[in-house]
Amino acid sequence: MKRALFLFVLLACNKTDTQTTTSASASAPVTKAPPAPFTGTLTGDRVMGAKGLVHPFEKWEDAQAKLEGQMGKETLAKGDKHMWGVSQGDDCWYLVVEKQKDGTVGMVQDPMKYTKDNALLNWDECLGAAGVRKEAAEDPNAPGPPVDGKPIALAKLMDAASKARSKWSGAKVNVAALYSSTSTSTSGDKKYVTISLVPSKGGDSFKNSVGCSLADPNAALPKLTQYDPVAASGTVKVNDMISMAGTRSVSVSLEDCSLTKGK
Repeated sequence: MKRALFLFVLLACNKTDTQTTTSASASAPVTKAPPAPFTGTLTGDRVMGAKGLVHPFEKWEDAQAKLEGQMGKETLAKGDKHMWGVSQGDDCWYLVVEKQKDGTVGMVQDPMKYTKDNALLNWDECLGAAGVRKEAAEDPNAPGPPVDGKPIALAKLMDAASKARSKWSGAKVNVAALYSSTSTSTSGDKKYVTISLVPSKGGDSFKNSVGCSLADPNAALPKLTQYDPVAASGTVKVNDMISMAGTRSVSVSLEDCSLTKGK
């Protein structure tokens, strides 16, 4: 009888130990190793297969590992934009993922297929991402931004930045210009105010306007009438443009702007 009781207790103890071990194993965190980068030939199907792979605010290093596991190394990095693109004939597939300064994912542009017959600007950017279209060569003699913080005339900014975008993109500058107009837009609960600046009065000056997007859309602005002189401060952005005929050009704008009345 004592032997049978001892055996029962021993079996019960073994059962308890097994349950404890199983429970501990189940609660242990499982860390998945990042996928190995894809090293094959990138195809449109591979690009399209990356839809939903990463999301805004995700850690960049985790997102990058997943994207590279699906498509290999990025085909083009342009500022904070990281692109994967491939083309075949007139068809082009690409996606864009932005890396934010805090090391997280920002905007995610879903992969899409484009042709020259639709979304011309996207098609042109896609060709750049795929390495088919190269950026226009810059003028090495074009001046860079002022280093003394002195205001630069709007016309000079537009000319120099379009010729040497790498010198000017992201530069913080002070600009002397003329006020043209103000436009306001909203997206959800966000408000955006853009001031249109021109280099001179009349004529076709509006065709050479520069948008100055206010850092604070609720900031009080001075009372202005068309062609009043203004002083603007902001960050230079050089934008790719393409006409319906397929002619490429660049335009210059200012972000995070502040504006005061000039003399």
